[in-house]
Amino acid sequence: MAFEEDEEEEEQEHLVMTWSGELIEHVPNGTGVANYTNGDSYEGFYDKGIKQGHGVYKFSNGAVYDGEYIDNLRSGRGTMTYPDQSSYNGSWKDGKKDGSGTYIYPNGDIYKGEWLDDKRHGKGTYYFKASMAQFCGDWENGDFRKGEWIHRDGNTYEGSFMLNKPDGPGTFKFFRLNNLLNGEYKNQQWTSGQLVSLP
Repeated sequence: MAFEEDEEEEEQEHLVMTWSGELIEHVPNGTGVANYTNGDSYEGFYDKGIKQGHGVYKFSNGAVYDGEYIDNLRSGRGTMTYPDQSSYNGSWKDGKKDGSGTYIYPNGDIYKGEWLDDKRHGKGTYYFKASMAQFCGDWENGDFRKGEWIHRDGNTYEGSFMLNKPDGPGTFKFFRLNNLLNGEYKNQQWTSGQLVSLP
C-alpha cells in the first residue's frame, strides 16, 4: 500500500525576497506575487502580511498548492500536487489534510475518504491499481482497521484488520465456491473457526 506524502513546509513572510503588490506598513497587503529566498513563490491574497483566501504556492522542489488559506495555513478546499506527481484534492485544516479528500498515489492507487491530521482516518475506500482490489471501511491513523477487502475475482473478506491485514474476527467469502470461512485471523492467516457452505 502506498503512503501519502509528508506535507510540504511553506516559507514564512520574513523570508520574502521580492513582492509585487501593495504594501501596508511595509508588509504585503492585497493581491500580488511573493518570491522567497529559497526559490518558493506565492501568488494570491495577503491581509497585512498574512495569506488569506485563495492562493497558489509553488515550491522549489516542484510541488504546487492551489487552494484556500486561513491565517497563513492551508485551510478549506485545495489541491496539492507533489514532485512525484501524486496529488491530493480535498479539505485542509491548519496546514494538514483534514476532512474529505482524494489522494492519487504515484503507483496509481487511489484513496477516497476522510482524513484527520494528515492521515487516512474515518470512512474511506482505497483502490489498488495493480490488483484491482479495494479496502472499504474504517481507517484509523492511516491504517485500515475494519471493513471489507474486495478482490478482483469477487472473493471478499469482512472483519477486523491490523497493519492493513486481516487480524481478529472476520469472514472470508469465496465467490465461486459459494462458501464462507468464519473465525479468527492472525496476520492474514485463518487460525480458528468453521467453513460454512451457502445454500
